[in-house]
Amino acid sequence: MYVADLGWANELPVVRGSRVRYEAERGSLNNCSVRENAAGASDGKVVAYIDHADSWVDVGAIYVPTSGSYTLHVGYANGSAQTASHTVTVNGSAAGSISYPVTGWDSWRQASQDITLRAGWNTVRLGKGTAFAEVDYIEIA
Repeated sequence: MYVADLGWANELPVVRGSRVRYEAERGSLNNCSVRENAAGASDGKVVAYIDHADSWVDVGAIYVPTSGSYTLHVGYANGSAQTASHTVTVNGSAAGSISYPVTGWDSWRQASQDITLRAGWNTVRLGKGTAFAEVDYIEIA
């Protein structure tokens, strides 16, 4: 038997522990852009050019049934010559950063970071960190 917290988001069940994917290119963008025809990316699009101090992507409408620690998984590609990173903000509060080892462009991998979410609706922002990486999606588990 498996027991997990259950919540309802817009009349749909959400079970804690199940991964939910959010396409980054569907988020709100500031001083970055969507790159189409990204080989191997889910939906063929990614958020690119998160290159400036005021560059970010907000992925909102993230629903979790209970407050607590969750894992943020980011699908990324890093064609820089060094490890890249993005700052992580959750509901307007700094939540550290996430690092992306070098993969090459259009060579998609996943990086993870623990974050704390509140019960109900949340927004995760990825902002300019070090070097350069593109974001395909985020998943919350």
